[in-house]
Amino acid sequence: MSFSYRVSLQVRHPYADPQRIIKGIGLPPVRSWAAGERRATPKGTLLPGAYTESYCAFDIGAGDDGELADFLRRTLTRIDPSAAFIAELRQTGGKLNFLITWTPGERGEVFDVNLLMDMARLGIDLGIEPLAST
Repeated sequence: MSFSYRVSLQVRHPYADPQRIIKGIGLPPVRSWAAGERRATPKGTLLPGAYTESYCAFDIGAGDDGELADFLRRTLTRIDPSAAFIAELRQTGGKLNFLITWTPGERGEVFDVNLLMDMARLGIDLGIEPLAST
């Protein structure tokens, strides 16, 4: 039995305009807000306070084939044209990470040094959240 996964790209920045981040990354966002905006739930219900940083989340995709490393390689190839923009974001205080939700199966996955170097070259951190098997 393989495992299933979902990957999103999260971008946080102290002050960048989310529309500029969206254009620079070149992917449609699933959620975004600007530093200083009033906080709100995903459905738009206002909450107390304001966001302290700008944020954009991009749904990269999902699979149930147990081939997460290959999926990440393809994703990095897709994102690579944004490398200069990503470097600018990071130089001005931005942080990027892949967030992987992973439902374990009967085997794990190896992220080889080349994949990790490509992520590091682009300045993308890696977060993994295992989910309970169903």
